[in-house]
Amino acid sequence: MDATWVMVISPFPEFVSFSVKTGDTLGDFTLSPEEATVLSHRACKKRRDEFNLGRAACHSALKKAGFTYPPPVLKGSLNEPIWPNGFVGALTHAGQIAICAICPCSHAMGIGVDLEELEGMENQIPENAYDMIGTGSELGWVKADKALSEVRIKMLFSAKEAAFKAFFHHAMEYIDFKEAIFQWDDKKGFFSCRLLRQIGDVFPDGYQFEVGSRIVKEFVFSYILLPAMVGVTALGASRSEMEL
Repeated sequence: MDATWVMVISPFPEFVSFSVKTGDTLGDFTLSPEEATVLSHRACKKRRDEFNLGRAACHSALKKAGFTYPPPVLKGSLNEPIWPNGFVGALTHAGQIAICAICPCSHAMGIGVDLEELEGMENQIPENAYDMIGTGSELGWVKADKALSEVRIKMLFSAKEAAFKAFFHHAMEYIDFKEAIFQWDDKKGFFSCRLLRQIGDVFPDGYQFEVGSRIVKEFVFSYILLPAMVGVTALGASRSEMEL
């Protein structure tokens, strides 16, 4: 799609710094020397362009968060972005779009965003891979309407990606797709979710949270904010509509 037409409105409260970058809005952005060393010299042009776009979104979000000179966003041992001390954040990119959201740890224990393209054969999830993503009840919803099954499996995949980014800071390991169960609420427009195992020292088995998910043009956009105080349901931020 033409990135010129892309406009994403933050679904989060005002304390979350939110930035969207497209291939035609980079301006004079350049990677820091530290960030430039993160990429392998063997990385293809597509990978380099994606990395550059993602870091541009990170720098923009950090500026909105109050950093006059944003620090480099490097990678951890599992390729996760390393945010400044005292902050939690998330990064996603698809096609010619990158989105970054970041906020102080005093306001949230985790944040997650995920963007997935709906169109194009290379972006489809084959039906024989559905069982890797969802459980029986989740796949029952996916397959209940054959005309929507491809969209629904992408929504489920995207929502789980966003959620596990939010929990990653506490798990410090990859979380399996089946270690939480998701149920779509069509009236409210979000997934009601429950952990099926403890994550870190904070989130117990059975912890409940919500993940917002929107179909926006040719994309699925999913998002979650884990509250600073555990013991209340984690809301996927506001229910306001977003438009690309």
